[in-house]
Amino acid sequence: MLTMPIGGSNQIAIVGIDPGSTTTGICILIIDLNTFDILSTIAWTINGSKLAGKNTWSEELYGNRYSRVQSIEYELLQIFNNYQPTIIVSEAPFINQKFPAAGIALTEVMCAIRRAVMNYDLWIELKIVPPSSVKNGINAVGGANKYAMKEKLTLLLPILNYCGFADFDLLDEHSIDAIAVAFYGYLNYVKGINV
Repeated sequence: MLTMPIGGSNQIAIVGIDPGSTTTGICILIIDLNTFDILSTIAWTINGSKLAGKNTWSEELYGNRYSRVQSIEYELLQIFNNYQPTIIVSEAPFINQKFPAAGIALTEVMCAIRRAVMNYDLWIELKIVPPSSVKNGINAVGGANKYAMKEKLTLLLPILNYCGFADFDLLDEHSIDAIAVAFYGYLNYVKGINV
């Protein structure tokens, strides 16, 4: 269970990340350390294609994917600096056997996430969690699709205190997955419940 120094803040932020080379889901949980309640939850999706500048030198030299991943890394660092998380959790990339080349892009994204964490704070460990553990954290079955994930998180809304920019019902699958990742971090690293 997480404990903070005497005289420290009584709130912490957890960032949950659903990695992707084009779209990356982000969730911020604000936790009250006196009660261990979730005070607020927000989630959104970063679109690397919209962030990446067209005709930039990096895109010209290294291609569109590099430019997207670089933009996602920069955006993550800005999010970390803004919310000052104590815990950063990312879902481990899922490598689809039918599309093994996608694994290269996801590896690049994971390296970008790790660089963003290191540039934010060298002393914070990036916690990487298998998709099955993330699903266990919200009581979803191993092969749960995006609808099942959203259904399980809907049951947790009273605990999550969702107050995001978009209505919860309008969140895409990346934002939903990021909430599940952050909630896993909350259970395991704040409450000390191993799921």
